[in-house]
Amino acid sequence: MKKMLKGAALLACLMACLLLTGCIVPPDDDLTPGSVTGGNYQDVAPRPPITPTPTPTASRQPTKSPDPTMDWNAWWGHETATPTVASGVMGGATNNGAPVIGLITPNVVNTTRPVTTTRAATPTQAPSSLKVGSTGSEVRSLQNRLQELGYYTGSVDGDFGEGTEAAVRAFQRQNGLTVDGKAGARTLEVLYSSSARRASGSASVTATPATSTSLKRGSTGSEVRRLQSRLQELGYYKGRIDGDFGESTEAAVRAFQLQNGLTVDGKAGSYTLERLYSSSARRAPSSVTATPRATATPRATQVPDTDVYLEVGSSGNKVRILQNRLIQLGWLEGEADGTYGEATACAVKAFQKKHDLWEDGKAGPDTLTLMYSNRAATTTSPVAAVGVTLREGDTGDAVRTMQKRLKTLGYLSGSADGTYGQATKAAVIAFQTANGLTADGKAGMTTLNLLFSDEALDADALTSGSGNNGAGITVNGYTTLREGDSGEAVKTLQRALKNRGYYSGSIDGVYGSSTVAAVTAFQQRNGLRVDGAAGPSTQTALYGSDALDADTGTLRPGDSSIDVRNLQYTLYELGYYDGQVDGVYGDTTQDAVRAFQIRNGITPVDGIAGTKTLSVLYSSKAIAAQAAVTQYSTLRKGDRGNAVVEMQDSLQQLGYLYEPTGYYDDATVEAVKNFQRRNGLTVDGAAGQDTLRVLYSNNPVPAW
Repeated sequence: MKKMLKGAALLACLMACLLLTGCIVPPDDDLTPGSVTGGNYQDVAPRPPITPTPTPTASRQPTKSPDPTMDWNAWWGHETATPTVASGVMGGATNNGAPVIGLITPNVVNTTRPVTTTRAATPTQAPSSLKVGSTGSEVRSLQNRLQELGYYTGSVDGDFGEGTEAAVRAFQRQNGLTVDGKAGARTLEVLYSSSARRASGSASVTATPATSTSLKRGSTGSEVRRLQSRLQELGYYKGRIDGDFGESTEAAVRAFQLQNGLTVDGKAGSYTLERLYSSSARRAPSSVTATPRATATPRATQVPDTDVYLEVGSSGNKVRILQNRLIQLGWLEGEADGTYGEATACAVKAFQKKHDLWEDGKAGPDTLTLMYSNRAATTTSPVAAVGVTLREGDTGDAVRTMQKRLKTLGYLSGSADGTYGQATKAAVIAFQTANGLTADGKAGMTTLNLLFSDEALDADALTSGSGNNGAGITVNGYTTLREGDSGEAVKTLQRALKNRGYYSGSIDGVYGSSTVAAVTAFQQRNGLRVDGAAGPSTQTALYGSDALDADTGTLRPGDSSIDVRNLQYTLYELGYYDGQVDGVYGDTTQDAVRAFQIRNGITPVDGIAGTKTLSVLYSSKAIAAQAAVTQYSTLRKGDRGNAVVEMQDSLQQLGYLYEPTGYYDDATVEAVKNFQRRNGLTVDGAAGQDTLRVLYSNNPVPAW
């Protein structure tokens, strides 16, 4: 027995010696990130293992440092971090002469197996910037990562659209980055790092309830309670969470739909619910309350007082509420400042025009009552901006709105891309110079109010001498031509005027009285400042594709004559008109002209029989309506051309789109989707056969 005990003791001593000298390595199967038996785990710089499947060895050896030039992420597919063992265990390091066991240091890499960290896989070669319009695998990786962190709930399709942009903005805001919606180098670096912050709050993680039916007035139950809770969380609902879809719940849904660019019908269908429970759902602005007033028709916005007149010069809380409502509806951009300037008046005019009200820019009882009602039309193209100072380097819708106005006045020739660059700054300086303002290139309150007013001078003022020391300045490549000038530039001007039917004289290069008369007629027909001088604005319009030809016998709604009778008869013969041939230009005639214009590729599609329409109608090239049943070519995002213009024009007339651009952009996609929803079509944002047939029919459902 004593011999057995001595043998066991000797064996134990031998094992202890082997352990201390590193000949035996204890198993590490229980090692997990964050803990190691006998010590504190510490993350180290990510290093890949030597081989994806390491071969077990009798003893550990220090791993060589990885080659810094090698793309380890591309080789392994993701970054790894491995716990390290103290050199004292491997090589006999001591602490006051005693071996150190279990001390973890970052000097030696444990190659037994990789331990993955929480850091996401960074694309092998990230692009410099991903933004709206970008497509491909990099965008797909971006969407995957945003989805993983709880910011993105859309489909991972590799298409950087508005949903992806909203997710990027939310991520940037949460992580203290510049919020511009573009995934640049810094944003991508943080996004794919282990320190990237997840989306906070229930808005980013709440799932869309599993319901295939629409919740509407009269619905009850747990889904309605959940709907009310979410609406209350976003600031739209202030009633009781009782599971009863009543008047106040319907008003809250309408307010949410209006704020989020959805069809405003007060019903919580699949699209409304999807947006409501997504991370990109917009909160209610401070001026909106979903609790309806004690009226038969609930309102999305509480109306403070409609029996007032607000106009340029007014100020205070009532003006601020008005501006917030215009911003909510999309007619105005910026921040409500409570000052009724020309920019606010411009937005009110656009709203009044849309609703066939008196266009005076004053918000009286009729305008206010309609504006605060559920019948108020929305738009995706603001016409003015307030409450902000825009300067070089700024981006966003307010900049885009300003650029559109500068283009209209002839100061800017580039695209309205929402980026305040050098070209935009130069255009602002030119506008300020022509209009007698301090030419600093910054668009503050004074500049914006004048820019959006009827008193704003166009670019021709710079070169006609009516501006502030602007005579002789070239804008967009054009210098003003006027009576007495001569040369090749005048010849070019005369040719263009002749081609459009305004000039019948000889092309002699002399700017005489007949050229002045032709320019004057062109300016009157195209809504330009009429002075007979061909300035930058006039020349830009004349040489552009949207200029109107001379009016030589245009027929329009309200006319009554033998010419209208001939028009109706010809349209009848071609199969477009089925009304009475009575010589009265009414709605039926206008619809027939629109159908003819669409089928024959004539723009604008306005239902007015102008020069181009009549010349085609009475020619042998006129296409009959019977051929209109032929297949339409599907239009989708990214397309350009006349077919897109025709479609956009029809959407505009039906209230779905603010302005035809000839480019199938995100705004057009949303307009098509809303049209498809309202007309019972498949909602995909692409204008295919069924969509175009309904759009060009005699009875499409309008937006209102």
